[in-house]
Amino acid sequence: MRALTLCLLLLAAAQAQVSSGLRCYHCESHGECTIETCLPGQELCRTTVYYNRWKGGQELEVVVRGCAVTGKDNSSMSYRTSQEIIMLKETVCDFDLCNHPDARPSPTFPGARRLECESCASSDQSCERGRTLTLRCPDPTDQCLERITQSGPEAGPLDERYVRGCGSFPDCPGPTGFHNNDTFLFLRCCNHSQCISGPVMKLSDLPLNELQCHSCEGNGTHGCSPEETAVTACRGPMNRCFEATGTHQHWGPGYTVRGCVAPTWCETPHLTATFFDLTEPEIFCCYSNECNEATRDAKPRKNGAGLSLLPGPLTLSLFLMLVTMNLIPAKVA
Repeated sequence: MRALTLCLLLLAAAQAQVSSGLRCYHCESHGECTIETCLPGQELCRTTVYYNRWKGGQELEVVVRGCAVTGKDNSSMSYRTSQEIIMLKETVCDFDLCNHPDARPSPTFPGARRLECESCASSDQSCERGRTLTLRCPDPTDQCLERITQSGPEAGPLDERYVRGCGSFPDCPGPTGFHNNDTFLFLRCCNHSQCISGPVMKLSDLPLNELQCHSCEGNGTHGCSPEETAVTACRGPMNRCFEATGTHQHWGPGYTVRGCVAPTWCETPHLTATFFDLTEPEIFCCYSNECNEATRDAKPRKNGAGLSLLPGPLTLSLFLMLVTMNLIPAKVA
């Protein structure tokens, strides 16, 4: 059976030398668990469950435990393609060893009457081809959702750039997003059956909103140098200029992202932390053309506002939030 591109919720954590003191169980799937001491910025323990049911009855479950970035909350996402149903669920807690490996049943997809949502994924091109199916949501708290994660030409053809299905996220917004010249990230949720439908959204489908912002991703010498920083014309609800700087899990400190965002993004630092894999990002938002340039006079404030930020309660434990891995189910005899 072909390798499937699957998603697990992302552990947004950078390397640091001093630990935060919280201890969590650390293990993957059915392997032995160890105890790890969490790094600064990680003040939660997590349990992430991936469950897959293939057409024909095959099932796969993967459970990952470890530390989680501060501010995450319980969340879930479910979707289906023509050959499989996938469920991702993450729970978090805030005291030592609270993510203990307990015996518990695997997630199920109930027959009771609950919210029904259109569902598809880019892993089989069903979203792009308009071949949506109906998914009965696993949990009564689920909403219908759509997630778009497009980032540069390096993404493979089986990456889940588009996903529609069910989900449960704290105060899920509708809609919110980010874009620059390289990346388009978008999320929306709604609360009644099949409330998301029609062709998948493309950035080019959104109207220009008259704002222009600086665009780059990287550090001051590679990716966000003055020579590599461009200007992008903002679209749709993304009517704020944006800059975030933090420690990237792979690229280290000083990683910067600039572009256009919806106002919700300015109010929620954890969207930036999870989508861009940044630890404790410094965030700056502003209203006027090209106001997010590197030489601006305004100074960003850690986990808060530059110009125009409003405090807000939304925290997302996002599936862009999502790390991609290939898993191959065992053959049935």
